[in-house]
Amino acid sequence: MAGKLITERVGVNGDVSFLVRVREAGVAVSKTCKTKKEAEKFIRDVKSKIDRGESVDITKIKKLTLAQIFTEYLKHNTVADGKRYDLQKLKLEIGSVPLGNFKAGTFALYLKTKLEQKVPDQATKKKSHPLYDGRKVVDEKTGQLVQKTYSESTIRKLYYAIKTSLMWHAKHHDYTFDRKPFDENSPPKAWIPRDRILEAGELDRLLDATDKMYVKQEEWKCLLLWQYYSCMRAGESLLLRWDEIHLNGKDPSHSYIFVPKENTKIADKKNAEDRKVPLRPEFYHFIKDRLMKLKKPGQSLVFGNYWASSSVLSGRFKVICKNGKVTNFKIHDLRHCAVSWYFVNTNLTDIEISKISGHIELSTLKRYATLRHSDIGAKLWANES
Repeated sequence: MAGKLITERVGVNGDVSFLVRVREAGVAVSKTCKTKKEAEKFIRDVKSKIDRGESVDITKIKKLTLAQIFTEYLKHNTVADGKRYDLQKLKLEIGSVPLGNFKAGTFALYLKTKLEQKVPDQATKKKSHPLYDGRKVVDEKTGQLVQKTYSESTIRKLYYAIKTSLMWHAKHHDYTFDRKPFDENSPPKAWIPRDRILEAGELDRLLDATDKMYVKQEEWKCLLLWQYYSCMRAGESLLLRWDEIHLNGKDPSHSYIFVPKENTKIADKKNAEDRKVPLRPEFYHFIKDRLMKLKKPGQSLVFGNYWASSSVLSGRFKVICKNGKVTNFKIHDLRHCAVSWYFVNTNLTDIEISKISGHIELSTLKRYATLRHSDIGAKLWANES
């Protein structure tokens, strides 16, 4: 075969191998294979890559370490600070691994190890932060405080930081991206559904705890009640404008809140859409009689003037929970409370509730279905005389 040569070699111990040399269209590559069949496959692969205009000399590429690839990716791309931090961390953890050794099995082991790894304390820490229990969480089985491990959502970010970097490098250097490690290892979950809702008396304790905040006591009370009533995500609430609240004094049932889809975390999803959130009576009166008093001349945002981001909001909410002695509760759980109310107190269908809450996948609402268990029997016997 012109330009292609397979040479059989016999080692000192009688081992047979095959040296393949390919010279075609300016390409010169070679490889030692264990079998002739493997050597012939290598020639076919090289020919296919030449036909597609791809680089075939990947011997040097496979010797590159992941650290070198991550460094090159950061050099040629603008990335957010969080992703830059993740890649710098990955350089320390797996940076010495050559690209050729990055396989599905080793990647699976890395992900498993990270998910079981305990979150270390900062080297310079002098004492534990009172809001974070020294990076400890309550074990659901024993009820005891145990060292916190990395969450799936954290490892998911590392998963995609690796994948994005390797995909870019393959495209940048014209070689085929090896999808197998990622096809055989699913990304960790972005989030784990929580079922925590407020128990009797806890809402009052949270509202009372806002009095211990140095500033924005009334704003905090209004925000907590807003989240408790509205079914909105915290990020959506911070982007809410006063002119998106539509109150109809003559017919309150026609009142609603307009939520543009671009304000939601699911804006890029296929079925994402603007939504109009109707107001239940308590919610309507809260807005009309209390929330509107916060409105100031020239102020466009309802809550965004007070908190810069949902992460800032969540951090300060931890203080309120601590002062109110409400444990294992996050500000997003107020949204669960609001959604749960519709399942317990109304006959709205799942689709109707999803129009209020902004859930695209109805399967996400299934965990609320048990709240209606007592209604099912009544429906089955509704026509019994």
